[in-house]
Amino acid sequence: MNEILNNLIINEVLYTTARGTVYRFLGRDSNQGIRYSINQNTKILPLITIQTAFNDFSDGIEINSTWYRNFNSHEYETRDCNLGVLRSLLSRLNS
Repeated sequence: MNEILNNLIINEVLYTTARGTVYRFLGRDSNQGIRYSINQNTKILPLITIQTAFNDFSDGIEINSTWYRNFNSHEYETRDCNLGVLRSLLSRLNS
């Protein structure tokens, strides 16, 4: 996962919603998570969330809304858009 994160390029599309909204990579945040944009808004996906999802995914656990809510209900409720980005990042493991 570190290789994927380290090879992200500024303005790279991380995720596109079913309605066509594009989430673009803006850079790493101070805690080494990732910053991304949704239209004019900036969001952060924390590194601890990425690492935990990666570990669970590697153990065969499905990363979905139930997983996210159980992992961090506050983050799930305030930044539910992170789930799409997280799943998109995990899908790159199989590429």
